[in-house]
Amino acid sequence: MPFNLFDDLKRPGFHSSITTTFSVDPAFYDANVQYRLRAVGCQNNLLIADAAMLSQALEQLPEAFSHAGRKYLIEPIEGTGCFHPKMMIRYGKAKASFTLGSANATSAGWGSNRELVSSLDWSQSAETPDSAVHRRLIARAHDWLIAQVSATGNPDLSYKFDLLNSQAPWLACTDRGEGAEVFADGSLVDLMLSAPDANEPIGDRFLANVEGKVERLVVISPYWDSDLKALRRVHAELGKPPLHIFMTLSDVAGARQSTFPIQALGSKLKPTFHPHGASGNHRFLHAKLLVAQTRKYDFLLFGSTNCTAGALGGSGMPGLNHEAAIFRRLPRGTVEKTLWLDFSEILRPKDISAPEKPEPSAAPPRFNPGRIERKDDRLYWSVPSGINPTGADLLIDDDRHPLIAGGDVRPHARLGGARSGSTIVARVALCDGRISRPVIVYEPNRLMAAAPSPLASGIKRKLDAVLNGESDLIDLARDVHLLFGDANPIRRSALRADRRGASVAAVAGEDFDTPEEFREALGLKADLMAGGLSHANNPALQLLLQIVLRGIVQLEDSETIDHDSSASAAALKTGEDQDDEGSDEEGDEADDDQDGDAADAPPANGVRERRLVAQPVPREAFERNQRTLERAIERFEDYIGTVAKSRQELDLDFVTRALFMIYLMLHGCSHRYSVDETEVGVLMPFSAIGTRRQDEGFLMRGARLISLIWGRRFTDGLMARIPLDRELENVPIPILTLVILSRWILAAILVEARAAAGAKSLAAILESQIPEFYRSTSAFAFTKGPQVEAAVTQMARHIGMSAAQAQNVRKGMAELEKVMP
Repeated sequence: MPFNLFDDLKRPGFHSSITTTFSVDPAFYDANVQYRLRAVGCQNNLLIADAAMLSQALEQLPEAFSHAGRKYLIEPIEGTGCFHPKMMIRYGKAKASFTLGSANATSAGWGSNRELVSSLDWSQSAETPDSAVHRRLIARAHDWLIAQVSATGNPDLSYKFDLLNSQAPWLACTDRGEGAEVFADGSLVDLMLSAPDANEPIGDRFLANVEGKVERLVVISPYWDSDLKALRRVHAELGKPPLHIFMTLSDVAGARQSTFPIQALGSKLKPTFHPHGASGNHRFLHAKLLVAQTRKYDFLLFGSTNCTAGALGGSGMPGLNHEAAIFRRLPRGTVEKTLWLDFSEILRPKDISAPEKPEPSAAPPRFNPGRIERKDDRLYWSVPSGINPTGADLLIDDDRHPLIAGGDVRPHARLGGARSGSTIVARVALCDGRISRPVIVYEPNRLMAAAPSPLASGIKRKLDAVLNGESDLIDLARDVHLLFGDANPIRRSALRADRRGASVAAVAGEDFDTPEEFREALGLKADLMAGGLSHANNPALQLLLQIVLRGIVQLEDSETIDHDSSASAAALKTGEDQDDEGSDEEGDEADDDQDGDAADAPPANGVRERRLVAQPVPREAFERNQRTLERAIERFEDYIGTVAKSRQELDLDFVTRALFMIYLMLHGCSHRYSVDETEVGVLMPFSAIGTRRQDEGFLMRGARLISLIWGRRFTDGLMARIPLDRELENVPIPILTLVILSRWILAAILVEARAAAGAKSLAAILESQIPEFYRSTSAFAFTKGPQVEAAVTQMARHIGMSAAQAQNVRKGMAELEKVMP
């Protein structure tokens, strides 16, 4: 029956997909397949393609790869033959969909050709014995695909597969089964997959499953062996039954024709040829089908396998290709009826033209340059063994970029701030004159941001509400354990290992004697306006960082890189969600503000200005907020203390968590509440320096945290345990923000202690210690004065600090800057 692949893509409820193709049509996959997948929430997408065909597409249409290496990953497969499967698996939390057939992921495969495709679906909520068979077959296909790409060594695959497995727990507990399975109607099904190193070729497996005397052999294949080797073998093994071959011929000039080598027939092989489809409405017959018909059954094999030795293999010998096909045993006549095979119309052999011979390629094959990836404004080349990078250049379009080699970093070229909006296709030109095949430049952070780890919808709503000014920040303190929780530390640890393994340039401050030596070794720039992606795989921390930085700098995140797809997703939001529970538009909270003036218009810069008027609350709620904030601070203080006693390696997640907690404390001492409309109060004092409550105040508690985070000697602080990649150009935004906020707090507590009458002894201690902590904050890079000034001014304004008090703190910072080495 007709099957529309485009309509099938409209179904939501899937988070990941793997698509395979032989022919590569980048504009089609970019603009149609991956776009539609993302529009319905399927963000974690991988396209596996034949390496030679991908290289050919990159040579001919490099500009057509708009989102490859950025929103989705393309993984080329090389082998003795070609990578020829045509399948797509889509994964949900408790469901899956699997299509397999003859259609490449191209405009011809999905649009103009006549193809043969099978679709298998499974859902845990509606599992039947038949769908349980589908589940096992899908799991088998998944395992096979993972095995084919596991040897490529691409570190981005680790993240994609970890994310897929964490969101599809059914894969781990699915029995794979073996051999042909029986459906409830008595028909048989099997998944037949083959690679050049396969133990049993697909042709042998098909022939072994055919039972009884074959009365008719039907073959549809757009491509054949020049000597018809595979056809002769299958025909002979099945007892030389009457042979019928269906093909397409057209009178239209330039139309694609079937390529049967009529001159190779000889006298022993005498097939009957039949047309399939009207010649006046010509559509190329790209389907691949073998049908061995007995008295009772149709035994059929269909999928990617042409009738060639490269696809089907020989007797006991695997084919050269990677192939995927489905075997079925159906009641006799099913195929003839379903596919409208008309045996009454016959083509004369003399009307079948021999296929044209392809012109031999005169150019020698280009070498594979391996992996090129982007970090900030630089492209880094992982040099394959046996290649000398000295004097090499990167070729991008008509531009030549010298590769800088030496030191602990990989050879790299600078882009000069251009080409930030689309995929980059590059070649490597060696000093001996050789030029590599073109490859896609990967952007690992953007790939992760395009498919981030899932975030619970309840937490997402709370974070968005705070970011938009619709909710009190203190509401997040109740969920701080969820925001900071690491759902899968093993996976994150493995991912960090993969990332560090890709670069030998990661260094930590604890390996240096002074912050100045560490800063010089890093050689990074401090630029808040560099923006970029932080916590690409963790949307919760992305939003926390935006909350801290709102009004100061606009960051990219998992949503801003995909505005078009987000809009499409909203338009297409029907049916099931990823939890397979369905969605109800009428009751969806997300749509409550769609009518008239129900919602305030968002501000032009996307950030709502914070109201500095006192928020009216009953005393019970005010005291509950105080207890909530105190518990959150105590938990974080305990966490910091535990980390300080250990020697564990830290990462940028730790930095953003520390940033958020300090910012939460700052909120607690500045956000005013009108308690029972009788008094105005804050949840904790800002200073209280020189009073009995100074240990409860923000400045003292914040300074204690900062002393552990930075250390009087930088190598003793927690920040010295964070390895940073010298292949980066800029200090990561979370670290730079923590530097500025820490300096602001250090200056503020020193200013307050100097001014407080009862804090002379404390002031004396701080006078000696604060410069040392301040010096530690310089370990990553020198900060830019105007940016720091703008940032601290905005923070002071945001918390409602008086202009005079803010000016005094800025003066304190300027004073401390002068004593910096």
